[in-house]
Amino acid sequence: MGDPKLLLQILALTTCVCAVFMMVNWLIHKQTPGTRLWFGFVCCAAIACMFQASLALSPIWSIMVPNTLILGGLFMLTRGVERFFSVQSYHLPWYILVGIFLPSFVYFTFVEPSFLVRVVVNYLVWLLAMVLSLRALYLGQNKSLASFSPAHWTFAIACICLLSVFTLRLGMLGNFEHTDTLGTNNWVNQFFSLSVIVMPLILCFSLCLLCSCRKEQQLVELTSKAKRESQKKERFLTLLSHELRTPLNAIVGHAELIKQAPREPLKYSQYCDVIISTAMSLADLANQVLLNARGKSSKQVPLNLAQFAELLTVQFQPLVQDREISLCTHLTGFSSDKLFLVDQDSIGLVVKNLLSNAIKYTEDGDITLAIKQQSSREKSSVIRFEVTDTGEGMTQGQVEQLFQPFSSFDPARSIAQSAGVGLMLCQQILEALGTQLHVSSKVGQGSSFYFDIELSQSNSEQVAIKGNLSEDDTAVQLCGDILVVEDNQLNQEILKHFLSSLGLNYEMAATLSAAESALRNSQFDVIFLDMHLTDGHGLDWYQTVFKHFQFQQAPVVVAITGDVDEQYQLAYREAGIEFFMAKPIQQAHLERLLCQLLMPTKHFLDEQNILDYSVIDALAETMSSQVLNAKLMYLNDRLDYEFAQLRGLADIQAFEALEEKLIQLEEEASVLGMSMLHVALQDVRLTMFDSLGADWQSLHSLAKQSAHKLSEYHSKVLQ
Repeated sequence: MGDPKLLLQILALTTCVCAVFMMVNWLIHKQTPGTRLWFGFVCCAAIACMFQASLALSPIWSIMVPNTLILGGLFMLTRGVERFFSVQSYHLPWYILVGIFLPSFVYFTFVEPSFLVRVVVNYLVWLLAMVLSLRALYLGQNKSLASFSPAHWTFAIACICLLSVFTLRLGMLGNFEHTDTLGTNNWVNQFFSLSVIVMPLILCFSLCLLCSCRKEQQLVELTSKAKRESQKKERFLTLLSHELRTPLNAIVGHAELIKQAPREPLKYSQYCDVIISTAMSLADLANQVLLNARGKSSKQVPLNLAQFAELLTVQFQPLVQDREISLCTHLTGFSSDKLFLVDQDSIGLVVKNLLSNAIKYTEDGDITLAIKQQSSREKSSVIRFEVTDTGEGMTQGQVEQLFQPFSSFDPARSIAQSAGVGLMLCQQILEALGTQLHVSSKVGQGSSFYFDIELSQSNSEQVAIKGNLSEDDTAVQLCGDILVVEDNQLNQEILKHFLSSLGLNYEMAATLSAAESALRNSQFDVIFLDMHLTDGHGLDWYQTVFKHFQFQQAPVVVAITGDVDEQYQLAYREAGIEFFMAKPIQQAHLERLLCQLLMPTKHFLDEQNILDYSVIDALAETMSSQVLNAKLMYLNDRLDYEFAQLRGLADIQAFEALEEKLIQLEEEASVLGMSMLHVALQDVRLTMFDSLGADWQSLHSLAKQSAHKLSEYHSKVLQ
């Protein structure tokens, strides 16, 4: 058949070619686990074959070193297969085999040479490697032959063929003597060498096929994932369309009812309450969708849960007043004045949805919003929000399919009437907050929807919540000039109505260029600046144009926008815009903001209370006009800096430093004759632990107004 030496040289050349192929495979599939180990296996095999082909070498180089390299290479092959298929490795069999292999080869190579024993030990190495490789292949395919691809079958056949050749060789040991070697010229060695020449090519080819198959599977998975994401997106958009259309239907329907109810002011008021509440729910939903799309949650704010519950029942009262339904709240486990840090937008949206569904499925009886403290820790409490009704109730089967989108267990009800879509959204929102919505229901007895959430306790001053109840903010008459920069005519009309009802002077500008013209001609106290205008972006205009205007007293800028994300709010604040109002604008919110930004009328009219002119005159006599001018020139800018520090110290509750700063400003206000500012600063200092809730903006406005009046008076005196 041929010379064994020549066949061994061909085998060495074949393994070298395989090493090149496996190196290329490793470079192409570097990210695939196991490919580097396979390259190491073929390199070891190639070096071993080159040593074995040089029969003139000493036994240590022609027998001991090559077989040790084969042992190491087969371990790398097996370990690479296990990593490729993510199968747990077992090292104990290899430790045992090494313990048998090394003493046996040393003894039967140098002490009592025996080719037969060396073949048996070498066979054990190949047997272990091939068995563990086939095991990894089988486990990696979840023990299912049906999942084998052509690449998997090729690798399995290559392993079986290699093991068969070595098993056949083991069965032919009767044709060998103990003194024979791999280079002995007989037909068995020739057959073995010829068979093994083909095996490395088949094995390397199968390994390359496995890598290509893995890439193909990954591509298929990515394509399938992209398809699922696309379907999920389409489903979400359909779901969102439904969620938007349902409240829009309520808005349009109640607007029609207003048209059909002539001279009935009470009904007008009730219908308008429903329209406003539903429209704000739409805004909350839009905010929630935006936050979910960005993988964020709403900002947590200090919230009075008692007021929160009362507000919701007031909003939903018009929906039940003409029906035999009692809507009430029930709070247990905590005091009504306690504050918690709550994601108000998310929790509010969920509870509103639950109340809406309860009203929808209850013909008569009771609907209760219960807020209970389940457990309490040092700084947090587990609070349960539960909406219970005495409506139709559901079977267990209906409860199980309740959170499936677009599934209605009542064939008589359309998708628009069922609760499945909204509840699925509620579940998603609550999962983002680390909790889940639970359901308990019995047919004919009603249903209960509840979720438990851990809320941190807040020590902050109580703040007004969104849509606050009936606050009497109209008691103070405001005075000021307003510039509204808004290009939408409907929004202009709404703001005109709101500002007129507050008795404020205002001017409208539909473009940024019109706003610039208005600022050149008039002095304004507050500017409501829309961020998206036909001739540019409001923030860019504020930074590049507005800041370069020369104002006697710079107006306060309020951003009005639909971009309610914290990222945009941060951008506004970094640019210098501290206040913003989210669309849709409500009159109560607008009024509260203006109460912060504008001084009451009496403060503007009674200048005698703002300045103490006797102190100012005495100061002018004791201080040189040059020094006083310099002091007044930079007074506005320094007050801005000082009040920014006051706010910062109040935020971090640095009361000692805050008190020192207030005393310093009090003394300066007293020296400069700014009597009203002196008294206001003193009031804040004397109620130091309430300073976190101090109206710093109004105080700042008073300081700037006092500085402006002081500069005006000083200029008149010099003239």
